[in-house]
Amino acid sequence: MRLKTLLNENITNEFVKFVAKELQLKSLPASIKFVGTDYSKEHLTFGTYEPATDEIVIVKGDRHIADILRTLGHELVHHKQREEGKPADGRDGSPIENEANAKGGELMRKFRYLRPELYSER
Repeated sequence: MRLKTLLNENITNEFVKFVAKELQLKSLPASIKFVGTDYSKEHLTFGTYEPATDEIVIVKGDRHIADILRTLGHELVHHKQREEGKPADGRDGSPIENEANAKGGELMRKFRYLRPELYSER
């Protein structure tokens, strides 16, 4: 069995704290919800950040834990962008979206050194 099925509250909380420190967040989002794959089918995405409600939604589904956390990092970057007063612009290729893509990947790459076992098979 791969660790992709072992997303748990401890790892999620550890990652959120790590990202909050890395991004120097002033606050955390109002909520972070994990949902099933039906969300992806309807919205054509694995995660969203809604600035109006300050809510993050992340699809768990059959995904590797590192991919789930990378998506969470991406959405936390959008939260940081909101704190900085940047406009919400999720269009493909927009500077806001590109920043979240790049930084989300960078955050996960840094976190792997704290939790290398996330990349191991069990």
